[in-house]
Amino acid sequence: MPALERGATRFAPTPTGRLHLGNARTALLSWLAAAATGRRNVLRVEDLDPAAMPEGCMAEQLADLAWLGLTWDEGPAEGGPVGPYRQSERSALYAEALQALNALGVLYPCWCSRREVREASRAPHASDEGPVYAGTCRPSAPTVWPDLTALPRRRGRVPALRLDVAAALARLGVAGPFRFGDLAAGPQAVDLAAAMGDFVVRRTDGIAAYQVACSVDDAYMGCDLVVRGADLLASAARQLLILRLLGLPEPAYAHVGLVLAPDGTRLAKRDGAIALATLREAGEDPGAVRARLAASAGLPATGDLAALVAAFRVEGLSADSVRLPA
Repeated sequence: MPALERGATRFAPTPTGRLHLGNARTALLSWLAAAATGRRNVLRVEDLDPAAMPEGCMAEQLADLAWLGLTWDEGPAEGGPVGPYRQSERSALYAEALQALNALGVLYPCWCSRREVREASRAPHASDEGPVYAGTCRPSAPTVWPDLTALPRRRGRVPALRLDVAAALARLGVAGPFRFGDLAAGPQAVDLAAAMGDFVVRRTDGIAAYQVACSVDDAYMGCDLVVRGADLLASAARQLLILRLLGLPEPAYAHVGLVLAPDGTRLAKRDGAIALATLREAGEDPGAVRARLAASAGLPATGDLAALVAAFRVEGLSADSVRLPA
């Protein structure tokens, strides 16, 4: 890992659509956290599967952030000491992490289809990644696979890779709930096996799963404070599990509340939520947008970034959702 003089926060958009006010609020709070605490401010693009990203979307998102007045110390355009800053260009690092997990005997190939996973699910509810896996392909004992790039096919299928949660917790000596703290949401205790099960760490197409890429990148980029939306709180336990298995530094998390539509539904790119591009094209003042977002987080209702930095306190972050006015 590179030696870094300062820690960092990061904003890590996925370029699948235009940024909306909820994304902007998280970006602003992460930016303020860096500026107020003397950390590096990193922009990381989470484009693990570039083929699934609309052409030009990343450039559009970067333009939206620039219009909002947010600049970055490091990122795809700025460069920096821990690049590249696009996950699609960091696959070798993820492969190394997966091999290290394999050496611990906590990975196994899974040949189940999505339908088979759904039908065999042992939980009445789904986790944030879908049905909780029933462990159909889990080996009876921890296994180290000789070559993760040459796993056998079954029924003509290339396997995904899953992390054996029970084996992982046993290696860490964890009995009972997996515990961690969150600066906005408070103490957390998660039954990983029951709530999430053995989760995918590498897809059938060979691309590392989000949980691996995100946790490894946070560690290698020196992101010791992660401010992100409360919808990702469920991911924190899995990412911390991976980091502890690999012996990598753990960030402090602050999962901030989501911005909801006036009817209480969550904003989403695919639902035509209020996009920064729409506000920009309508002639909105970006300072007024910043003021609106700042006020929603209990900060002064001003677009002056210097004033917001002076008023910002990490301990003032909240996991409570906020609604847009009707």
